[in-house]
Amino acid sequence: MTDRNDGSTRRSRRCALVTGASAGIGQAFAERLAADGFDLVLVARSRERLDALAQRLSAERGVRVEVLAADLTDAAERGLVERAIAERELDLLVNNAGFGTFGPFAESDPGAEEREIQLNVVAVSRLTRAALPGMVARGAGGIINVSSMAAFSAAAYNATYAATKAFVNSFTEALYEELKGTGVTVQALCPGFTRTEFQDRAGIEVDNVPAAAWMEASDVVDISLAALQSRTLICVPGFSNRALAGFSSVLPRGWSRRLVATLARQMLH
Repeated sequence: MTDRNDGSTRRSRRCALVTGASAGIGQAFAERLAADGFDLVLVARSRERLDALAQRLSAERGVRVEVLAADLTDAAERGLVERAIAERELDLLVNNAGFGTFGPFAESDPGAEEREIQLNVVAVSRLTRAALPGMVARGAGGIINVSSMAAFSAAAYNATYAATKAFVNSFTEALYEELKGTGVTVQALCPGFTRTEFQDRAGIEVDNVPAAAWMEASDVVDISLAALQSRTLICVPGFSNRALAGFSSVLPRGWSRRLVATLARQMLH
């Protein structure tokens, strides 16, 4: 992603890599970053979706968009993405890819639970590790790890998902301290109910969720990028979500756990 001029190499634009870019919050990140003039590397499993998005963004925004179809739960395919990150001068990495399982853990598919951990935990840590050396050496860069409101409490019927997102928050907070003075910024983005495909894929019944609790993916992204500029570590988009996160922090853990379990039972199919 360089332009050559008189034998010298210079970077033409800032570059961002977004995982889970084929839909939802990941697609919203890709659209916003393209509008801001970033060249993009888009990662997801669906090449067809990625190709369509890449063609549209290139035509509308005049940016270079590279597609990298990969399943980040597969070690070999994840390794290709790690190498792609290490080979580029990334200005921004958005670790957005993730999924959730919902229902009694004793009845869950062990393979699906393992893939959830591979995607939500292992991929986040390995892609971050691939990006950081170059960013630190250049003294600039940002990493957004997409977490969830689920990170703030143990969640019955959502046990693995909430645990993986608690990891994302803790991991990102630790990096924030390690990276002080390097010029590299990290953020854990903790959205609540967002209008994406996530709930359908997880099998969550959301008919009882109030309309006011929902946010659009584009609004979540706008808030996240503004927070990254101000070096906000934990970004919770939306007033009601921030109030709930604050309430969770002062509520005794047992009460919080039981409250979340009660709400989760209402969303079981």
